[in-house]
Amino acid sequence: MDILDTWMNRELEPSNSNPSNKDSSPKPKLTRQGHSANKQTNQPNRQKSRRDGELPEGKKADQGKPHGKPHGKPHGKPHGKPHGQGHQSAGSKAVGPNKIATNLPKQSASRKPAEIHRGKLRIIPIGGLNEVGKNMAVLEYEDDIIIIDIGFEFPSEDMHGIDYVIPDVSYLEERKERIRGVVLTHGHLDHIGGLPYILPKLDFPPIYGAKLTLGLVEKRNEEFKLNKLVKTHTYGPNDILKLGKFTVKFIRIMHSIPDAFTVVVETPAGSVIHTGDFKFDENPVRNIAKAELHKLEDLKNQNILALLCESTNALKPGHSVSDVEVGENLDKVIGEAKGRLIVSTFSSQIGRLQQIIDSAVKHKREVYVSGRSMINNLEITSELGYLMMPKNFIKDIKKYKENDIPGERILILTTGSQGEPSAALTRMANLDHPQVKMNKHDTVVFSSSPIPGNDLAIFDVINKLCILGAKIVHNRMITIHTSGHAYQDELARMINYVKPKYLIPIHGEYFMRKSLMDMAVERCGIPEENVIMIKNGDVIEAANGKCDHIKEQIETKYILIDGHGEGHMDSNVQFDRETMSQNGALVVMVYVSKNSKKLQKDPEIVSRGFMYTHESRQIDREIAQLAGTAYRKICDRNPGANRNDIKKYIRQSIDTFTHKELDRRPLIIPLIVEV
Repeated sequence: MDILDTWMNRELEPSNSNPSNKDSSPKPKLTRQGHSANKQTNQPNRQKSRRDGELPEGKKADQGKPHGKPHGKPHGKPHGKPHGQGHQSAGSKAVGPNKIATNLPKQSASRKPAEIHRGKLRIIPIGGLNEVGKNMAVLEYEDDIIIIDIGFEFPSEDMHGIDYVIPDVSYLEERKERIRGVVLTHGHLDHIGGLPYILPKLDFPPIYGAKLTLGLVEKRNEEFKLNKLVKTHTYGPNDILKLGKFTVKFIRIMHSIPDAFTVVVETPAGSVIHTGDFKFDENPVRNIAKAELHKLEDLKNQNILALLCESTNALKPGHSVSDVEVGENLDKVIGEAKGRLIVSTFSSQIGRLQQIIDSAVKHKREVYVSGRSMINNLEITSELGYLMMPKNFIKDIKKYKENDIPGERILILTTGSQGEPSAALTRMANLDHPQVKMNKHDTVVFSSSPIPGNDLAIFDVINKLCILGAKIVHNRMITIHTSGHAYQDELARMINYVKPKYLIPIHGEYFMRKSLMDMAVERCGIPEENVIMIKNGDVIEAANGKCDHIKEQIETKYILIDGHGEGHMDSNVQFDRETMSQNGALVVMVYVSKNSKKLQKDPEIVSRGFMYTHESRQIDREIAQLAGTAYRKICDRNPGANRNDIKKYIRQSIDTFTHKELDRRPLIIPLIVEV
């Protein structure tokens, strides 16, 4: 039986099946647990619900204003109206000190409601477990739901052409009328980056965040033209939110950005604490407030049921480096540099930016800024009072003229510490930056640490800068960076403050969270059976002072943001991109008569990334001949074959040939052209 007989005897696939030619077995590189498409649902308009926070008497919402041209667009049109306000500007509302924001009862939707679990608190991580990024947790008690953080994750190398990965909220879409609010712990993108993509799917529940966090949120919403639809409410450390059956309180904590908070959630089933990202530092940067240790110390007497504790640095012993040491070393580097200084750091490290600016002021260097995210964050933080500097001290790099000011009076603050291809520092290294041309008198400072997977890109940028004569200073030479995440001593300190009955490690790969578990059992006296190791989509149910990891698993697939669209990891698009990245693409044009369907001339071959020049002519001829033979053969044996079946057979015939003769499997695209 030849390939045609085998092929014609199989059960025919639907005409819209995957056109790409690949092995039937899944590719290990692309196989990740729980990847699929997100679901879009029609969302009816609803009346004012319990989700709409009632503000204390006398508080008024700041009216939103129209903004400039957005950088992006919403991914999918929002259905329905934001609850309780219609499509008017929501602005930002202040909860007010020591006040309680309350929500009103919700009327039931017309569709069949999802199951309500009476008398049970359900804790469901939607993102952030067995990964670093897209942090999102759901707390559900009967018909009330609150969400803690909605972040995104940067794509891995096998996600070709993808911009971001966001959490799958299909579970919440089915229960969106029960969502009483989204509580944000702080303003980093792995905690707020998913908001513009996810809020429209959930009918824009109210957002609660600290002042700086909401400033960063509103900037992203502005880019997506969502500010008139999103309702934001500012909370402070002494505020209390009443969101359905949940009472939410806040404890100021330290991180690498101001306004970071630990969240205390009181429920009828017991109190749950979500640490957010944190560290302990007795000498923080001057624009970051100290942690409210007195509130943490009080927790041990509050019979806390469960602690959701971050695990990012759980493998690192001891205590994280103090910002004081980092600031002193940065000041030394900036003070001793002879020529122009170029400092690269994360644009979200607001504390670090304050240290760099302070040293620039001290050593009489003018600061120019390069990189859109850096410019945006500096503008927001300075406008809101979280970045302190002389008036008009920072200038856009577009105003920089290299020969007007001596190099020893210049400091350029830039993005690109991770070797990103389009970042400003990479363009400087490639001599492709319009304002900055590197020279042997420059000093380049990397005030950062490599994110896993970025090492080669960073080394490439450093190599190019060295070839151009620049002096390089990085964290392995002198401590000019510290993590914003707690090491083991700090994690143990947090657990001992809280003294929870159950510990739930979150925020990190499994091995990071397992390290937190081991440390908590060994150093903090948490019984091993009371440390609950879960993954995204797992469900913990709490009742009567006990937490149970039940068998239920909700859908938590990888939703991929690709330009202005969304997709999923197992889609044809990703497999086709993977195929092209490894073996190129091959287009086969088969010319046939419009009436008789007979071949009119030899097929033509167009390939990209598949054949080398010295082999292309001979291989082209053989593939063209094979394509013509395959077309005639299937038409003779099966005159009624449709166009899709014909193309599949041509594709399979060519794939067998290229795999056997060249050990390559390109993306094969047959085109039947009627003439």
